[in-house]
Parts: sequence; C-alpha cells; structure tokens
Amino acid sequence: MSALPPIPKPRRRSAQPGALGGLLAIIFWCACGITAVPLAGLFTLISAMGPQGAFSAIADSFSGSSASAQMLRLGLVPQFVLYVWAVTTVALTILRSRHALTLVPLALAVWVAVTAFCQFSIRSMITPGDVTFMDLAALLPGLLVQAAGVAALYGYFREGQRPAAFYTR
Repeated sequence: MSALPPIPKPRRRSAQPGALGGLLAIIFWCACGITAVPLAGLFTLISAMGPQGAFSAIADSFSGSSASAQMLRLGLVPQFVLYVWAVTTVALTILRSRHALTLVPLALAVWVAVTAFCQFSIRSMITPGDVTFMDLAALLPGLLVQAAGVAALYGYFREGQRPAAFYTR
C-alpha cells in the first residue's frame, strides 16, 4: 500500500509587529494594484497605437470644451489623486519612512475632498442650478463611506501597533 506524501506545513507569515503583514500588507498590496493598473493601461495603449498614436489619443481626450470632455476631465482628477496616493504609499512603505504615518492618511483625505468636489461639479453640469436635496441624497452616502474609510485608516496609522512598529525602526 502506498503511503501518502508528507503535507508541508503552511508557511507562517511573520507575526512580529515590525513586519509587513496583516492590514498593513493589504493596504500596501492594494496600493501596488492601484499603481499598476494605470501603467498597464498606458503601456497597452502604446503597444496598440504606438507612442505617437497613444499621445494623440490622450491629448484628444483631454482637449475640447464640450460638456462630455469636461466631465471626463472631472472624472479623471480623483483617479489621478488616488494614483498619487498609491505611489506615495508604495514608496513610503518600501522606504519604511516614518512620514507614512502622517502622509498616507492625509493624502487619502485629500482624495476624498477632491472626489467630493468633482462629483458635485459633474452633478451640477448634468443638472444646472443649485444643488438640491436629491443631489445630496445621491452623492452623500458614498462620500460619507469614503470619509469613514479615511478616518479608519487614520486611526489605524495613528494608533495601530503594526504601522507604528513598521514605519519607525
């Protein structure tokens, strides 16, 4: 009768507070993904259209004074700010900089503020006039959830043991 091969024990992640793990690792890898997706899109565009064609397509999408072009630009501003947050988070985490404890939550708070401004600007372009109660009802829940997420990240970076141990050597 054949014996079963030995089952290797699963590799344990470091439970040490100074290691990249737990929620901090999730935040780091999400920031890596947010950084990678626009770069992959840009390289895909370049491979499909060539450098000149990609530049022309990007320039054409940002030029123009139509309402749809303005909404496109307003929709991309929060994405750019989120990309800057992600690059900052990845860089500060790789460097294990203590500045991450302040800058990472602050940059995400800036993203929420920019998102709110852009969402209300797009809404006012769609329905000219003053912001109504229905506009607030449509946009506020999503913005409040984003603000709650930033508050949770701020609390984790300010009071969490793992970020404090990881970013302060």
